Amino acid sequence: MSEQSMHTLRDQALSLAGVAQFALYAHELASDGRDLPQRMEVAQHAIFSTDPDSVVDVYGDLSSVGDGIAYLKGQLAGHKPDQKAALVARYIGQILRLSGALLKDDAALKRIRGAIDRARLAEAADVPAILDDAYRNSISPVKPRIMLHGHPTYLQNEAIQARARTQLLAAVRCAIMWRQCGGGFITLFFRRKALLKSLESIGPSAPVR
Repeated sequence: MSEQSMHTLRDQALSLAGVAQFALYAHELASDGRDLPQRMEVAQHAIFSTDPDSVVDVYGDLSSVGDGIAYLKGQLAGHKPDQKAALVARYIGQILRLSGALLKDDAALKRIRGAIDRARLAEAADVPAILDDAYRNSISPVKPRIMLHGHPTYLQNEAIQARARTQLLAAVRCAIMWRQCGGGFITLFFRRKALLKSLESIGPSAPVR
């Protein structure tokens, strides 16, 4: 993406919507086992989109980030959060901070890029394990470490947790894009209304679920 296109408020808002969406999906996997094939497809598309022409290309189309747009609108509008929303908001903040630390860790970024290259060439059945390993080996050691809260049935299920880590990897990818688009905590704090207006201008999007 060009330097100019990377620094629009709309791009920042859409990047942040991706962080919110994938954090939400990871939480729902951990809390109630909610898992839909479309969600994993969108997450993998975002992870594999390492050289997009636009932010929307990272998701495929706007409808593929519809859940994130809808969720982020509520957060930016100041809706009183319930326990679920409070947890997801906490994950979002941690992921945004983690992305900053990760951008300073060249070795971790190199490992992630290598894993993505292997996943692109792998059989479809092997991709989830490769991405799971990428998260555990390259992102889990970076602070702040994301600790999902949920139901023990799902937290102890290795397959569900592997899918949750893939969703978190996609969230981190979007958080890095948010920073590349000029996003920062000062912008997030002082330009909430502008970010909300930008998302509202996109119009309603069909949810992934």
